[in-house]
Amino acid sequence: MSDTNSNLWPAANGVLGYRHSANGTHPTGRSPIEVLRSIADDLRRPLNTIFARVNGRTRGALDRRGFSPLQLPPRVEPQMPDLSTIDSKELLREILRRIGEDPDREGLQQTPARIVRSWKEVFGGYAERAEDVLVTQFQAEQYDEMVLLRNIEFSSTCEHHMLPFSGKAHIAYLPNEKIVGLSKLARLTDMYARRLQVQERLTYQIATELQRVLKPKGVAVMIEAKHQCMCNRGVRKRQGEMVTSCLLGAFKENLASRTEFLALAKD
Repeated sequence: MSDTNSNLWPAANGVLGYRHSANGTHPTGRSPIEVLRSIADDLRRPLNTIFARVNGRTRGALDRRGFSPLQLPPRVEPQMPDLSTIDSKELLREILRRIGEDPDREGLQQTPARIVRSWKEVFGGYAERAEDVLVTQFQAEQYDEMVLLRNIEFSSTCEHHMLPFSGKAHIAYLPNEKIVGLSKLARLTDMYARRLQVQERLTYQIATELQRVLKPKGVAVMIEAKHQCMCNRGVRKRQGEMVTSCLLGAFKENLASRTEFLALAKD
């Protein structure tokens, strides 16, 4: 009776772990631990298959725990606008908006275009070279005393806040067989002033370029200026005046020449 019942329910027999002998005798049993392991193996196979399909992986790509590594979506980097395709006037219109203005009101409609045109003059020094400014030179074999041009007015733009600073420059040199027209010293000053600057660099550039191109025995430059970035913002000291100097050649090595220049420049 028991043999007949067991043959009628093969599925149940498989689950419970019963196996028939080859001659159909009474089945031999398995331990409960073996039965549980068998059930766990049967359940794990379909779960592994499902995970593999969801992740687009074959079973061989699964790790030993039966799970594929977590796949994060690719990172999308923010795209910066191509400023080369944006008109300068449109950028200036945005600046007007940022400070709280309306670029479309009557008084500001043409302001961006005016600013762009003014840049050609205010920052025109980038297009010039000292060789072009000091191109006209004259022979002066018999003259070796100091040549000084005082109080050269200039206006420049501070590179830190893009606010103006202005003042006067004093330029002197000791000729070495050649001299240059005085207007060229003023043009040399304007050439470097019409750039984004700091006063220290402006002083140094005027002196070193005059020394390089004209090749005198010595060069001395002194600049006195007031800076709007200090007068109209920050500490707001309107009377503060900055003085810088650069001495090269004989003016740096010879005390008498240096003293004469400083005395004449401040007279």
